[in-house]
Amino acid sequence: MAVLFPLRALQRRAAFLVSCLFPLWAGALTLPVTAELDPALPSVRLRGYAFHAQAFGEVGRPVVVVLHGGPGADHRYLLGLAALADQFRVVFYDQRGTGLSPRVPAADITPQGFVDDLDAIVDAYGAGQPVHLVGHSWGAMLASAYAGAHPGKVGRLVLAEPGFLDGSTLPYLNAGGWPGWPVAWGMARAWLAQWSVDTRGDPQARRDYLLGRMLPLVQARATCDGRPPVLEGWRAGWANFDATVGRMGRDPAFAASLDFRRGVARFEGATLFLAGRCSPVMGEAQQRRHLGHFRQARLDVLEGAGHFLFNDQPERSVALVRVFLAGP
Repeated sequence: MAVLFPLRALQRRAAFLVSCLFPLWAGALTLPVTAELDPALPSVRLRGYAFHAQAFGEVGRPVVVVLHGGPGADHRYLLGLAALADQFRVVFYDQRGTGLSPRVPAADITPQGFVDDLDAIVDAYGAGQPVHLVGHSWGAMLASAYAGAHPGKVGRLVLAEPGFLDGSTLPYLNAGGWPGWPVAWGMARAWLAQWSVDTRGDPQARRDYLLGRMLPLVQARATCDGRPPVLEGWRAGWANFDATVGRMGRDPAFAASLDFRRGVARFEGATLFLAGRCSPVMGEAQQRRHLGHFRQARLDVLEGAGHFLFNDQPERSVALVRVFLAGP
């Protein structure tokens, strides 16, 4: 415990020095507020929790549930998929502890909890009918886990660059190596800038800001131009990230125990894998390793797209999803 007090004192001094050196920064950064601070945000209360959620398209149409990545991201970077609302009822939600959903302690967030939350979303919007799932990155991993746990509740499955599905594909994520000095410098700048975040009434804002700056930086090598993807107006969730990637870093046994493909052999629906041609780690090669676990699966690779393929090629990616979901 004694070590914590000097660290906290150093942090306070660092914050003071930064605000002196960069007076225009102090209190200048604000983040979008979360649902517990803004009751006007659209939300749905399930399992005793108010998820920030939005739905587009007429009630009664086939339901598509979109799962964002991260872990710890915000569904709004995927809102281009709302273009499907002319044929489907498209549902977006921020997973527990991230985006604009309420903040909870990391200890309250578990992989099984994510699946249970998704099951509540499916039951609430699906009205007893199977729903289609579209997941990106971490969201694709959750979609796979859900299809294995509840195969009868899923119609069709779109998995856009899931990072890994079990221990056999986890090691390939380390192939990225050192991200380079520009990324390291960007992280240093993000660490300095976090001290200018307005935390009044929102104690999670500073860490959320830092994570929100870091997540795009580490994806710079997975873009066609080598620059971090631009994700404006979104909010990351530190607790969500800490309960998943953070715990994996601290506990190798936890990482080895994760299996997002358990039961998928029971899923009889069709599965579409998507990959960006410019995505070196989670792209085509990694997705081909995943294909064999699913009964009916194919892979489409998008030219001119990196890991954030729905943002890099919005019209082409939505068109692929539309044709697949509407197919026989």
